[in-house]
Amino acid sequence: MKNRAIILSILGFFFFGMLIACSDESDNDQEPGEGIKPTISCTDPIEVSAAEGAETITVTYDAPTALLNNEPIATTQITGLSSGSEFPIGVTKNTFSATDGEGNTVTCSFTVTVNATVISEPSDEQPYAFQNGVKAPEGKKWVKVEELSDEFNGAEFDDDKWHRDPANDGFGWYGRSPALFESANVTVSDGNMNVTTLKYDVPKVVEGKSWTHGGAIVRSKAQAGHGKYYECRMKANKTIMSSTFWIAMQQNCNNEEKRKLELDIQECVGRVHEGTHTWAQHWDKIFHSNAIRHYRECDTEEDQETRASGVKNLDESNHDRFFVYGCWWKSPTEILFYLDGEYVYSITPTTDFDIDGYITMAIETYDWNPVDEAGSIFETGSFDDLTTKYDWVRTWELTDE
Repeated sequence: MKNRAIILSILGFFFFGMLIACSDESDNDQEPGEGIKPTISCTDPIEVSAAEGAETITVTYDAPTALLNNEPIATTQITGLSSGSEFPIGVTKNTFSATDGEGNTVTCSFTVTVNATVISEPSDEQPYAFQNGVKAPEGKKWVKVEELSDEFNGAEFDDDKWHRDPANDGFGWYGRSPALFESANVTVSDGNMNVTTLKYDVPKVVEGKSWTHGGAIVRSKAQAGHGKYYECRMKANKTIMSSTFWIAMQQNCNNEEKRKLELDIQECVGRVHEGTHTWAQHWDKIFHSNAIRHYRECDTEEDQETRASGVKNLDESNHDRFFVYGCWWKSPTEILFYLDGEYVYSITPTTDFDIDGYITMAIETYDWNPVDEAGSIFETGSFDDLTTKYDWVRTWELTDE
C-alpha cells in the first residue's frame, strides 16, 4: 500500500505540472509577427534562345503566387524585368516580394537565361555582322552600292568596275621599289580576287627604275565618299609584302583643293623579321587604320604630314584566315572601324575628310619591312602563300526604309 501511495503521488505531481504548463501557454498573448506568415512561390528557371543575330527576345512568365491564410495577397517585383519584356542575352534574376499587414515579408526568385544564337553565315544583304554590327539609324536601311561592290564569283576580272593597270587608273603610281605593280598579277578564281606576289628571275626596268619583285594595285572606277560603309573579306599573303584595303584621293596642286588625303581601312604585312622596324614588329597580326593628310608644298595650311590612327593587335596572323575589315565613313569628322562585323575603334581626322576617293587594294613592299634572307618564300612558296585573296568587296549606303 505504501508503494502504491508513492506511485500515485508521483503521478499527481506529473499531471499537475502538465496542467500548469498548458495553462501558461494558452494565457500568453501572441507577439506581433509570430502568427501565420505569408508564403510566396515563383516559377521555375526559364532558358530560351534568341533568334539568329538578335540581342534580345520577348519572354513571358507566370506571375508569382503569394498567400496569407490561403488568400492571395499582392506581390512586388524588386529586381529583373516584367513578363513580356525584351530580355537581353545572358542571365537576368527576377525577384518578387510579398508583405502582410504585420510587416512580415517573404521573397522568391527565378532566372531567365537567354542564349545567343550564332549566325552560321551573315546575310549578304546588309553589312557583315554576327551579333553587334553597324546599325542603321532609325528610319534608315543599308542598301548595297553595286558599282563599288564585287563578289568575285565570275571567271574573269571585271575591267568595267575596277582598274588594275597603274598606267591608266588616274594615279600613275607603279609601286614602291622593289615591287612593281603589274596587272598580270591580278586574277579571279574560286570566288576570290587574287593578287599574287613574285620575285622576277631577271629585274625589270620600268619608269626608269629597277624592280626585283612584283605586286599589283586595284582601284575602283566609281568614286567613294563619306556617308557610306566599306568592307572587304581578305586573307593576307605570307610574304614581307602588304595586304591592304583603303580609299585613295587624287590631288593636284593646280586644282583648287590642295589637300592630299588617304583613308586606310586595313594595312598589314604577311611576315615580319629582325630587320623590320621596331614600331612595325606586330604588323603581321594587326588591324590598323589611318586618316592621313599628306604633306604637299602647295598645301600651305600644313608644313608636315598629319594623321590619326587606330590599332588593334591580333592573336592570329593576318594570313591565318579571312578577316572582314569594315569602315563606316560616317561624316567628314567621324570614321568608325569594324573587324569581323564588330565595332573596334573610331578616328577623328586632323582635317575634314570631305574629298571623294577610290577604293584601293595595293600589294606592295615597304622600306621598313625589307626583303630579307628568308625572302626565298617568293621562290618556294605555294600560290596560297604568295597570294592576297579578296573574297568580296561591298559598299553600302543609307536610304529611307
